[in-house]
Amino acid sequence: MADSVGAAANAPGAAAHPTGAAAQGRFGLARTAERDQAVFAVATLFAWTHTIDELRIGELVAFPFALANAAVVAMWSRFSSRDQAVIAVVFGLFWGLTVIPYHVVPLVEGAVTWQNVSGLTRVVAGVAMVALGIKIALRRRKSS
Repeated sequence: MADSVGAAANAPGAAAHPTGAAAQGRFGLARTAERDQAVFAVATLFAWTHTIDELRIGELVAFPFALANAAVVAMWSRFSSRDQAVIAVVFGLFWGLTVIPYHVVPLVEGAVTWQNVSGLTRVVAGVAMVALGIKIALRRRKSS
């Protein structure tokens, strides 16, 4: 059986067959891109968790950035891997660093409020996005 599979793989026209090595590599890259988009989307949901909490109290400062983040999720597959890495790091740093003075520092100082606790979801979003951007960049570097 193994010989017949090997013979079929070496037969003329086998390169066009979807089970060839090139096709497997291509489908593997597609799966990786979908996984990257899923990670970015889940991180965006974490950022939106706090955005919704802010909207509840009438705070609209981060809303345009959250909308932009959601738009990027929808357009993710249209960006090159380099752009995806940069976008993930930029949004991750934005969400992670902007939350520190408003929610993390007050929590450390003992001001435990729901608003400050929900702000931690943006820290999670920021860390996930930066980690994703670094992972994409390293994968891109390794493949070139």
